Amino acid sequence: MRCLEDEVVEPATVADHVIPHRGDPDLFWYGELQSLCASCHSGAKQHEERGGLRFGPDGWPM
Repeated sequence: MRCLEDEVVEPATVADHVIPHRGDPDLFWYGELQSLCASCHSGAKQHEERGGLRFGPDGWPM
């Protein structure tokens, strides 16, 4: 999903929680999931969750 937004085709290998569960068992087990590649999950998604900006393919903040 995020890879395609950046115009990169990468297989999804991680089920990511759309809303970070932060230890909440209800969100962990029943929260909405999305498929991400490992690099997006470990990099861009975690950076975003920590309050960082996300940049589009053109280099401008999204």
